[in-house]
Amino acid sequence: MRFVSAIVAFVLAAAMIVFGIAQRTWLAPPDELKTSVATTGEAAFTVIPGAVLNSNPGQQHLQLSGGDTVWAAYARTSDIVAWLGTEPYNSISYNAKKDTLGSKLVETPAAEPDATAPDASGGDAAADGTAPDAAAPEAAAPNPAGSDLWLEEKQSDGALTWTMSVPKDVSLIVAVDGTAPAPSNVTLSWPLQHSTPWAGPLIVGGGILLLVGLGLYIWGLVHMRKTRGPRRKTPKLPQPPRPRVVRSEVLEPVTTNKGRRAARRTALATGGIVLTTGLLLSGCSSSDVDKLFKDDPAPVPTVTSSAAAAAAEEVQPVAVTEGQLRRILDRVSTTVAQADTDRNTDLLSTRLTGPALEERTANYAMRGADGNIAAPDAIPATPITLDLPQATDTWPRTVMTVVGGDDPAVAPVALVLVQKTPRDNYLVTYAVKLQAKVPFPAVAPPSVGAPLLPNDVKLLAAQPDQLGTEYADILAQGDASQFIDVFQKDPDGLRTNVGVDYKNSKKSGLPTTASLEFSNGPGSGPVLALASNDSGAIVATSIIERETAKVVEEGATINLEGQVKALSGLANTTKGVESTYGYQLLFYVPPTTVEGGQVVLLGYAQALIGVKEL
Repeated sequence: MRFVSAIVAFVLAAAMIVFGIAQRTWLAPPDELKTSVATTGEAAFTVIPGAVLNSNPGQQHLQLSGGDTVWAAYARTSDIVAWLGTEPYNSISYNAKKDTLGSKLVETPAAEPDATAPDASGGDAAADGTAPDAAAPEAAAPNPAGSDLWLEEKQSDGALTWTMSVPKDVSLIVAVDGTAPAPSNVTLSWPLQHSTPWAGPLIVGGGILLLVGLGLYIWGLVHMRKTRGPRRKTPKLPQPPRPRVVRSEVLEPVTTNKGRRAARRTALATGGIVLTTGLLLSGCSSSDVDKLFKDDPAPVPTVTSSAAAAAAEEVQPVAVTEGQLRRILDRVSTTVAQADTDRNTDLLSTRLTGPALEERTANYAMRGADGNIAAPDAIPATPITLDLPQATDTWPRTVMTVVGGDDPAVAPVALVLVQKTPRDNYLVTYAVKLQAKVPFPAVAPPSVGAPLLPNDVKLLAAQPDQLGTEYADILAQGDASQFIDVFQKDPDGLRTNVGVDYKNSKKSGLPTTASLEFSNGPGSGPVLALASNDSGAIVATSIIERETAKVVEEGATINLEGQVKALSGLANTTKGVESTYGYQLLFYVPPTTVEGGQVVLLGYAQALIGVKEL
């Protein structure tokens, strides 16, 4: 019987161990769910929506092929749709029942012009009775590589493999160069999570049962050896008479030899069960034990309300993420540095516009005529000490940032960048140096952003679109200006450098044969106001100031020198010259709720931007 029990234990142990190993090897399901699709047609773009990428849990593993060059990027779905415009594209779909991908061509019809809308000249039709010219069709999509709109992008020759983890509101756009058909082969895969709670217990239990079988086998061998000796009958000796047992009144339990053996067997069996159970449980992982013996955790209640949902819907996305801004500034810094070295205005215009472009364009012209004129200060890319994107999902988009400041001898630079359309890159419109010892107002974190305020908002100490005019009046008249109390006087380096005292000093230094007049006007830059945390605003604006030197006596000449000479190309003139200076201004405007609050000049930039002979 012992050998039979041992054999049964060996067979059961082998079955348990083999089945436990099989659960983790050849009987285990696939490690990933993979599905592919081949697109057809001539569409230059393929879009994989975020809902498709998140059809299954886990990271998304993407494989693209079918073109000489494979390019892919991901961005917010709304941004990708806006960038594509009316371009046809392949849209990838997912069938959850069959775990297959599909593809269909999406064509967005161009918006038809309104026949009742007046033309640019204000009329309803041309004089000859023909209808006004229709709106020009949208230009063909450019190469998408390098656009500031993408959160991240990759490019490879022949095939591209990319593992990512993007949310549902982020999609993927695939292309070659914006002209050739998009890569045709798309493969998506997701990791599969497998749970084998019985594999460990089966393997451990099989090992324990194997030891039990081995013990039974050894026990059988020992018993067999003991029972193989000679069996002689011993003579029966006369037994002495048993003494009579006098029972006391207290009854005691009588234990026989048979009872003792049964108790020992029961104890051994109980101990074996406890030992086996302990070993079995010790062989299981904590997660397996939890799954076997613990109830499912109670779900954590979540508090939802219509008000909270409405508030979440009202939150606008930010124009750029922190990662986007780092890449944009790196591209801007590199491009501007190369343009400054080569004095290449065409390259410069790919990253600068407005007053910032005017300043450097004039500097390039002056340096071409006079090598002693210094180049403009470089635009640093790091460190980013302020990141304030506009909270919006439309265009144009504005971002304000402060970079530099790691060198105490160099003032940090505040940049205001604007993206006009989805297909345009961000262009630096303002680049000003911040004044020392002027605290910057508190602003929202980069993940929240700030709204762009209307230029005629009435809730500020000064109206944003009037700041330039009012500040220019102070530069021209000083304390006699009616706006002198609107602006904080100190510190104000620009008022010290080019204010009324500077102008009077320059006039008094002229010879009697010449005269000097000053005038001002609005600059070429837009007025941009981003809200601060205290309901105030940070406003970027620009003004120009004209310095007109005239000859007042016939036959007299005005000798030109320095930057005016280099930019005009004249050594002297008998007519006079008009020099135009551009001022980029960055203000903090407090809200009207702050009693006695004054506008603070946070930073500025000044440069000669034009000279012409009268």
